Amino acid sequence: MVTILLVEDDVNNVSLLEDMFVFDEISARLVTATTGEEVISLAVSLQPVLILMDLRLPGVDGLETTENLKRNPLTKHIPVWAVTAYAMEGDREVVRDAGCCKYFTKPLSVRNFGRCLKSFMEHQNEMVAAT
Repeated sequence: MVTILLVEDDVNNVSLLEDMFVFDEISARLVTATTGEEVISLAVSLQPVLILMDLRLPGVDGLETTENLKRNPLTKHIPVWAVTAYAMEGDREVVRDAGCCKYFTKPLSVRNFGRCLKSFMEHQNEMVAAT
């Protein structure tokens, strides 16, 4: 089973996403990190197919963590989706410049986010089946 790495320090948001995985039948193991510092080592060791990155984290924030992931040859290929409360004008561009390929604002539209996640996982499954 593939792994998705969730980087989130708010237990309510972690719970929401865990419930979404069950409800939407997302066929991936969800592993949670609560700090930017944890992410690099987990990403290297687990090689997740996707990282869901909160930007407002204690210590090293999600933007710097994403930039670090994208500079690392062992993790630069892993797509990073920003899942954040940052919703000001210009934030989307800053997030993309850091290396995130998608941008979702909190509170999450569970329906939209779930649809995107299911589509991503179907694409992953097609890629695996083709190899």
